[in-house]
Amino acid sequence: MNLRSIRLRGFKSFPDPVEVRLEPGVAVVVGPNGSGKSNIADAVVWASGSLSPHELRAEKAEDVLYAGGANRGPAEYASVELQFDNPAGEEPFPYAEVSVARRLTRDGDSQYLVNGAHVRRTDLVELLADLGLGGEMHSVISQGRVEQILASKPAERRALVEEAAGLGRFKRRRHRAELKLARVATQVERARDLETEVRKRLRPLALQATAAERAAKLGEQLEELRVRLAAADLERLDRRLADIEGRRTAAEAERRRRNETLDGLLEERRRAEEELGEAAGRHEQATAAFYRLRSAVERTELRRERAAETARLLRAELDRPRLPLPEAPPSYEGVVRAARGWTAEPVDDVGAGAALLRGAVAEAREALLVAARGEMWFASSAASGRRTEPRPSVSLALLADASERAAAVLERAEGSARRFEPTLAARVDAGGSRSGELGERLRALGAQEADLRRAASEAAERLTQVQVEGARLEREREEVLARLPEGREAEALTDDEADELRVQVERLERRREALGQVNPLAAEEHAREKERLDELVEQREDLERSLGELEGLRAELTETVERRFEETYTRVERHFAEVVATLFPGGKGRLIAHEGDEDEEAGIEIELQPAGKRITRLSLLSGGEKALGAISFLFALFLARPAPFYLLDEVEAALDDTNIGRFVELLRRFSDRAQFIVVTHQKRTMEAADLLYGVTMGADGVSQVVSKRLTDDARAEAA
Repeated sequence: MNLRSIRLRGFKSFPDPVEVRLEPGVAVVVGPNGSGKSNIADAVVWASGSLSPHELRAEKAEDVLYAGGANRGPAEYASVELQFDNPAGEEPFPYAEVSVARRLTRDGDSQYLVNGAHVRRTDLVELLADLGLGGEMHSVISQGRVEQILASKPAERRALVEEAAGLGRFKRRRHRAELKLARVATQVERARDLETEVRKRLRPLALQATAAERAAKLGEQLEELRVRLAAADLERLDRRLADIEGRRTAAEAERRRRNETLDGLLEERRRAEEELGEAAGRHEQATAAFYRLRSAVERTELRRERAAETARLLRAELDRPRLPLPEAPPSYEGVVRAARGWTAEPVDDVGAGAALLRGAVAEAREALLVAARGEMWFASSAASGRRTEPRPSVSLALLADASERAAAVLERAEGSARRFEPTLAARVDAGGSRSGELGERLRALGAQEADLRRAASEAAERLTQVQVEGARLEREREEVLARLPEGREAEALTDDEADELRVQVERLERRREALGQVNPLAAEEHAREKERLDELVEQREDLERSLGELEGLRAELTETVERRFEETYTRVERHFAEVVATLFPGGKGRLIAHEGDEDEEAGIEIELQPAGKRITRLSLLSGGEKALGAISFLFALFLARPAPFYLLDEVEAALDDTNIGRFVELLRRFSDRAQFIVVTHQKRTMEAADLLYGVTMGADGVSQVVSKRLTDDARAEAA
């Protein structure tokens, strides 16, 4: 597998799409300082998943995007794509062509793609690590990296060998396995503690469950006995309810009969009261008529006496001597005709009328006293206003006659009225007797009503008692039915059988009380805890198996790391001696591995002895010799774990022409075994180039790439 091309767009100083086509062999990228040639190396590191701005010679991740120029705006995104040729379909990419790309937008959205498919960065880094392109990227070496190797500690050199051996992936897997192992071990301990705790709870729960089971069995037996007793109670209550029903029917019939009798009596009393009312009315009417008659007789008698007295007085008046009468006294007819225009007024009796007549005579007025239909009326003319001498009056005689006639009429009327008194008195007496009889009858009916009401009340009370007793029995029956299972019918038991059942109930209740307070949920809790224990045991066994598998995986990974390190270190050690022989003609060098202990980490020491010198420590070598020693170590890593390509960014900057020549010889020697991309500004280095790329930067700050294939003649001319 080799790197076929590098495509850049928007990355650092390459805003436009640029493709650097590569071939197996040596490709040299040249250019002045600041032209952007090292940005190609940064692009390879960035596309391989680097997240460190320091590795990319930047301060933050967004610095890899083209920042813009005088006449060009900043790039919205940066993308780098590495294309590989893999004709043999080597793992981990079973494809003839492989594309690895990374894309970053200015808003921070980052994407990783393998053959156009989106992948996670972790997956990409692990895939490239299998090719020797991940982690520390020992396949991409800059001048600063060479200086780091020279100043590195033995442990850091060992880390480079481990990276070359591809142990990073295995170490990460082992680290994850150890973390998971610790987590699983904690879970195992927790599972064991939980299992122990549950086991401690199971025994008391088992005892409680046994007690609850015995209590449940006793409860079932008690329930069955109580059901039988309830069925017997139901049968007894049904019999009593049937008896109550008969008593209720009889009580209702009695109350109905009492009420009917009372209703008949009340009807008879009503009729008697109505008859008494009528009799009393007639008696009152007769009494009122009798008293009115007596009053009329008395008044008539009084009036008769007054009329007789008036007639006597008038006769006496006539008998007295009188003045001579006027020549022309008024006639009776004239007085009657004149009386039509007078005002009449009623008079109570004859005496009052006579007095009125005397007054009219004294005042020289014409007057008239008339009696008609038992009533008397008086009328007179207005006063003449002059006093006349008394004169004999024909009216006195008339009045006397009228008074006598009135007295006779009143006497006859009094006689007639007195004839009605015995009849009315008899009617009054008869009405009083009838009212007395009806009163006695009502008093008798009242007494009978009181007796009947008392009897009806007693009958109603007896019915109420029966109904109350029936309601109580119904409630008892409902309570008994509530204790009976659905569909269970009444059961007839004798008293002895019922007593035997009650004895059994009491005995079972004592046994149940002897058990004390039980946990009715103990069986359920025991089953639940037993199930939980089984689950915990299963989980613990699974965790223990997982623990064993993780321990096996850790041991396997540890063995793999150690084995691969030993194999890689052996190859690195061999290739180091081989490369040192090329870069230090006549000299020698070796690697010394130190096993770590409690006070010191494991590491690798480098010993170099140039020709003619007895120096072995790197710190005592010259700058060029140190650089060659570091390059020797790096090439040993390259050869021990071949990668698709090696990118060397100005690693020979500290070498003189002689040592650069040796470096070029080294490149040419191994160019058939590896693909080299060398970034340099040394002319001697160009001698090793099969392809030459020139990088320039114009005033707009945009890098441009020009390529040229070199032949042997071109190399000689460049030299």
